[in-house]
Amino acid sequence: MQISELLQLSVWIDENIKKPKISPKYQALQAGIQQNVSARNNQPKQPFEIQKHDLIDTIKVIDTSGLTYQQEDMLEHLNITQNIGDEGVDRIESILYKNSLDIATAAAEVTKITQEINAAIQKSDQIKAALMPLITIPEEDDIEKGSVVMRVHFQNEVGMDNVTDFKKLGNSWWEIGRGIAMAHDSAPEDIKVVGASKGSIIIELAVAVAIATTASTIILSALKVADRVLTIRKKVEEIKSLKLNNQKLEIDLAKEADKEKKEGLEKITKEISIKLNIEANGDGEKVKVLEKSVRNLIDFVEKGGEVDFFTDDDHAEEPEIKVLKQNFDEIKKLEKRVLMLESKNSSQVA
Repeated sequence: MQISELLQLSVWIDENIKKPKISPKYQALQAGIQQNVSARNNQPKQPFEIQKHDLIDTIKVIDTSGLTYQQEDMLEHLNITQNIGDEGVDRIESILYKNSLDIATAAAEVTKITQEINAAIQKSDQIKAALMPLITIPEEDDIEKGSVVMRVHFQNEVGMDNVTDFKKLGNSWWEIGRGIAMAHDSAPEDIKVVGASKGSIIIELAVAVAIATTASTIILSALKVADRVLTIRKKVEEIKSLKLNNQKLEIDLAKEADKEKKEGLEKITKEISIKLNIEANGDGEKVKVLEKSVRNLIDFVEKGGEVDFFTDDDHAEEPEIKVLKQNFDEIKKLEKRVLMLESKNSSQVA
């Protein structure tokens, strides 16, 4: 993770956790519940609906989609993710209603959440205090002006376990980079390797904003195709479950899903070519390498690889960066939807 990226996360926590007073609102709910714990038998129960609704209304609108994957991982590590957004709302409702907890246990659980939030804020403040003096270190300036960091996560079916995997995936990404770079009249050498980390192997590439935007457009388009295909296949499984005598509709829909995928993926290269004014007749080599680039990038994502991007705050308001950010925000939302559809389809087949 880039140092400035970690600092950005601390600023995000300031704006989305500290400023809306998430911790005090959890604390207010805990105090409301605690009143009932401390009340004597003959005392009426004290309502805490106002505190509950105030908290839920605040946390449910917190959106993490603008964060990078590594920032999201850090947010989860800090125990913030589970206490905001839909997860946070679900956790509160589970404590208060779904799990039928006694009032004392509910108060203790909300106290625990408050402590988690406070600890996270404290760590975030410490990170910010430690990093502020370091933000201008030379390695942060290695990224050329007009470039962003595109982070490639080699994981799941495209993980690297040995040098053979490294060679195969390295060659695949050379073809991806070459195709997209050529489409922008650049060379593969213009895509710089600026960092790497372990866990799932992550390679950081410095690329021109235009190249990153094209890559994000390809991924987004592929996910839209996957979404449509999985939706059709979900219908196929629903029809199967009806156990109809006439299976023609089921067969036709299955064929339609395959056709949708084939035509959808072919369409991506055509759309990119048109957008970048690449003529099939005059730029045959460009079209050829772009097709291979698109195919390899889609294959990488389909097998569980992830591509993310990062840029510093100084360039966040530039039009091209906004488009890039919007693409990756939509990619994350579609990824979650596609995973959900895949999970549902798998359970129906089982």
